[in-house]
Amino acid sequence: MSASTIQPRSVPATHVFRWLAEGWQLFMKKPVEWVLMALATFVLLFVSGAIPFIGRVLAMVILQVLAGGMVAAAHHLYERDELHVAEVLDGFKQHAGNLAMVGLLFGLALTIAGIATFAVTLFASAIAHLFSGLPFRFDMLIQSLFADWLVSAAVTVALLLTLWFAPALVMLGGRPPFEAMRLSLRACVHNAGASLLLALLLSIGVPLLLTVTFGFGILVLIPLISTTIYASWRDVFAPQEVVEATAAPEAATTEAPASEAPPAE
Repeated sequence: MSASTIQPRSVPATHVFRWLAEGWQLFMKKPVEWVLMALATFVLLFVSGAIPFIGRVLAMVILQVLAGGMVAAAHHLYERDELHVAEVLDGFKQHAGNLAMVGLLFGLALTIAGIATFAVTLFASAIAHLFSGLPFRFDMLIQSLFADWLVSAAVTVALLLTLWFAPALVMLGGRPPFEAMRLSLRACVHNAGASLLLALLLSIGVPLLLTVTFGFGILVLIPLISTTIYASWRDVFAPQEVVEATAAPEAATTEAPASEAPPAE
């Protein structure tokens, strides 16, 4: 599979459980390091998000750069059984521009989605005004249904689908931002069953974990989502070339002595 012909594979929806299991196994190999990486991520996002005017978009940009670093860290852990906390910053050292562009596009898309939602709200309000005389406030029902749920939810879900594989495709596959987001969306749509199941599990599991841990579960969720993204990327995009290229130097090192002829006596 060449770099120009990469295509997502179709996998059964049940592979989601494999992704989560592999992600959990990677987390449990180095839980302390992962938690420290998550803590650094949380602090950086909190500080950047607090900046007036640009904080929201800046946080999205930094999140994608950090996500690229954590996905690469998961790859290193999988291949070499090593993990260093500083690897969370690897996204700033490699493909920083492309990762940042993914975050910038996502942040701008969310802003545009907010404007679109507001426009739909005004339009729905104008239509709902015809029913304003009804006792159960049908106008408010229409506004809530069309603006707050249908538009916002549909746009947000579509945007999240463009992000799921994007950090791995940029960081490990060397894809440009637009192509990475396009391939991510295509892979998620191509695997609609797995995408829906994963979305369902995350929508239930994430709030539940955060609730029972009083918010501290975020330190587990951040690395677990990153390792799950990595596991799903390996499964859906079948990056044999990337794996072989990573293992090749080690194989050459270990095989070199065997290829040498023994000295003559």
